[in-house]
Parts: sequence; structure tokens; C-alpha cells
Amino acid sequence: MTPAISVEQLSVGYGDHEILKDLSLAVEEGRFIGILGPNGCGKTTLLRTLSRILEPDVGTVMIEGMNVVAYDTKAFARILGCVRQETDVAFPFTVREIVLMGRHPYAKRLSPLTDVDLLIVDEAMQKTSTLHLADKLITEISGGERQRVLIAKALAQQPKILLLDEPTSHLDINHQLEILNLMQKLTPKITVVGVFHDLNLASYFCDRLILMNAGQIMVMGSPSEVLTAERIQESFSVQMLVHTHPLTGKPYLVPVYGVVATMRGGRVHVISGGGSGSQLYHLLLLRGYLVTAGVLAANDLDAVTAVALGIEVVIEPPFAAVSNESIKRLKDLLAEADTVIIAEMPVSLGNLASLSILKDIDAPMYLLGRCDDYTGGEGFALFVELVKNGAIEVASVTDLMRLILP
Repeated sequence: MTPAISVEQLSVGYGDHEILKDLSLAVEEGRFIGILGPNGCGKTTLLRTLSRILEPDVGTVMIEGMNVVAYDTKAFARILGCVRQETDVAFPFTVREIVLMGRHPYAKRLSPLTDVDLLIVDEAMQKTSTLHLADKLITEISGGERQRVLIAKALAQQPKILLLDEPTSHLDINHQLEILNLMQKLTPKITVVGVFHDLNLASYFCDRLILMNAGQIMVMGSPSEVLTAERIQESFSVQMLVHTHPLTGKPYLVPVYGVVATMRGGRVHVISGGGSGSQLYHLLLLRGYLVTAGVLAANDLDAVTAVALGIEVVIEPPFAAVSNESIKRLKDLLAEADTVIIAEMPVSLGNLASLSILKDIDAPMYLLGRCDDYTGGEGFALFVELVKNGAIEVASVTDLMRLILP
């Protein structure tokens, strides 16, 4: 099958400044492709070259198997629509007039627009929630509204390929989701290629992602293949925690915000599970504590977070009982800790033995929230004993930080 878009050994620059360097790619028909990368990597330049705004210095761009330079203007506009970053419109056209411009590729010389044209325009405005703006001047509506109007104009072209340069940059969250849901529904009838800054939105909505850096494609693949912590670090020079979304199965990313252990606040051991410790790790590291953690199952969210943050953590295989070796390591970490925090977590017969060690710990101990007991009462009895021995119960992370901070 002929690719919807094919690029071979493309190099593009502005004057002597080369932006795209020997870039090649093929986009299958009917895909929703997201282009990611840091500012200045060439994302917008690539879209401008695909839409014939820029001419390649070297290489070729093929749309539906034909070189873009071979298309006449109207034929090209019937195949490819483009929504650029810029939403400013200099002249005071009404919203309807702007969207009607999308029908120009179909208009015959000196012939008025037909009822079919008007119906298509109304449908495009309805899909983008701009029909109520039809009689307003484009110069008198907000930037987000203009963005949706320009998307409506592109839809009115009825293109086979739609290029979007940061389509959600001016939109609030409800319209971001609305527009991207619409783009997703357009496929596979239309091939959609968009530049994104929000990695999580791109991960959720796109079939395939392209990660660019320094004018070249680092990787192209599924969101899971592209959005790895290592590739994000290499491209954006920022550390990200990459998790699997529990509802979609796709990756979602959380920035680490540069937290590092400095030992200004002493050593804290956190016992947690199911994600109850992840926020604590960040807060404690930001305040200068050296944090240790565990025992945790390898597939637990807290284990993934601890490893990503470089925290020393005792890890067991998923669904395995706590081994004697892990109990020994836990004892060593607890003996070195200045403070011990037990965050709300499920207590089972598998981890009860490791928790029982806490009865012999002299360090200040805090019980954050309530743990779910699946041991028939033994876990609950253990926590009652810990409180009798001096452990302090706290209801929230805020209360905990007030108690332990100097």
C-alpha cells in the first residue's frame, strides 16, 4: 500500500542554518501520528515542508505517492489541510466566512457556493463547537475559539490528510479533549499528523509517535516504544517517571522535578504499598532526607517510583512471600533509620513477618492513614501494639510533615 506521506532524505534550512537533516519517514494511511521533541528540533519545519510552505534543500516529499511539487494548488488543498500555530487573523471576517474559505478548493470559477458547501461548513462548525460563534467577528473571539474555528476551516476542506501544529496550545482542557477525540474519530478515513508538547495527551490519543531531536527522528513507534524514561531524558534532558495508565494501558509521564537526597534531614525508611509512598518519597527528598523503602513487590507503583528516584529499596518478585534475605536487608535499613513511616497499605500474611520486625525498632515511628488488614486481625493487633509502644498516628501527609520537619 502506498504511504499517505513519504519523506526521503529530507534536509531543510533557513539560510545557512540547517534545521532538518537527512530525515526519512513513511506514514501509513489512516493513522493518528504525534510528533514530539524539544523546542527547535524541527517539528514545525517538518509540517511546513509537508504542506509546501517550505521547499526542501535536499530530498523529496511524496503525498499519496506523488511529489508535492506536481500538485496544482486546488488539488493539493483537496488532499491536505493544515492548521498552523498562529491563530491571528488580520481582517474582521465572521467565523462563518473563515470556515467557508475551506470550501475554496471545490469552488468553480465565478460560481457561488452550493447548499452542499453550506451544509459541510455547518457540520465542521458543529464538530468543533463553533456554530454558536458563526456570526461573530474572528477578531473579537478568544485565542482558543480562533483555534477551533481554524480547525473547522480545515475540516471544511474535507482533506485526506490533516496536519496540526500544536492543535491544543490555546485550548482549555475540555476543548483539548473534545478536539483530540474528534481527530481520533476522523481516523482511519483521514490521516492525522500533529505536533504536541503534552506528552500524555499524545500518548493517549495517537496510534504512533515520532520523537525528534536536533532535526532528526530519534524513534518512531507505539507510545510504549517511544515514551521511555531513557528516550525522554535524551531528548528533553529531563527525568520522567513513566507509568502504565490503569485504564488505557498506555504510558503516562510524571516529571521528577530534580529531587535529590542531600542528607540534611537524616535517614527515613518508608514502608508502603500500592502507590501510598510515592508522594512521600518526593516530599522527603525535596526536604533533604535520605530515603530508603521496602519491602515492595517489583510491580508495585512505589517500587517503580523508588527505583526511578534512585532510592535504596528492598524488592521481592510479584506475589512472592517476603524472603529471609529481604527481612535481613530490611532490618539493616531500619537499624540505620532516624525515622520510620508506615503509609497505608494492604497487610497480608505474605508481608506480616516483615512488619512484625517493627516491634523491635527504637526509632520514632509514624503510622500514616489506615492499613487494610487481610490477616484475620493479626495486622490490626500489630498496629495497636505499635501505637502502645509510642508510634504516632497521623491522618494526612501534611500533618506528618509538620511533625517530622525541624
